Amino acid sequence: MEIGIVFGLMALMVVPLFVFHIWAIVDLLRMPTTAWEKAEQNEIVWAIVVLALPFVGPILYLVIARPQLLAAKANSDS
Repeated sequence: MEIGIVFGLMALMVVPLFVFHIWAIVDLLRMPTTAWEKAEQNEIVWAIVVLALPFVGPILYLVIARPQLLAAKANSDS
């Protein structure tokens, strides 16, 4: 197999994971402090989880913390 094809296939896997990781970090940092407080979640702990666990951390944030933060944010907006 040609080396360029191998690198191309690796890029197809790595680039989306990198973008997903960056998205999770940006989303985490953009959430208002009031949402974190109302959801009773710790922003620093979640930042560490997302940064320390490159693939699992963003998934955990997306599944566990983000729905609670969005609900808290929606409740504080109304």
